Amino acid sequence: MSLLYAGPPEPPRDLRVSDCTSHFVELTWIRPTGNDDSPIIEYIVYYTNSSAEDPDEVVEGENVTVKEGLTPGSPMRAILLVKPWVRYQFYVAARNALGTSEKTNQSTDGTPAVCSTPPAAPTSNPEDVCVRLGPSDELIIVWKVR
Repeated sequence: MSLLYAGPPEPPRDLRVSDCTSHFVELTWIRPTGNDDSPIIEYIVYYTNSSAEDPDEVVEGENVTVKEGLTPGSPMRAILLVKPWVRYQFYVAARNALGTSEKTNQSTDGTPAVCSTPPAAPTSNPEDVCVRLGPSDELIIVWKVR
């Protein structure tokens, strides 16, 4: 008699930032092997964002749908929109009909999947510019950027 365990998939492997620009980041990873009884439906990309109110909060981002016919061990990739001058750390999890894997956040050599986007020129002028008086030697200027 043999027992067959079916459950959430193994985590993806070898997550890497293969390209990091001011506005786009490309992530690559390897599909996990095993658990052919419940194929992977999608991958979920999570990230932290140094410009967020809570820069340590892990936020769920893009979902990447799996194309039919991909085999375990196949490379996967996602291209995501990012903002300039921000440090992102990425995580990826796999989801099948039975649940979601643990998140992975590094390559096989232990390098974390981090993208520090370079600065870029603004694409529009600031809006709602306001000036407030601070302490006696300060002037505080606040504005919104699209």
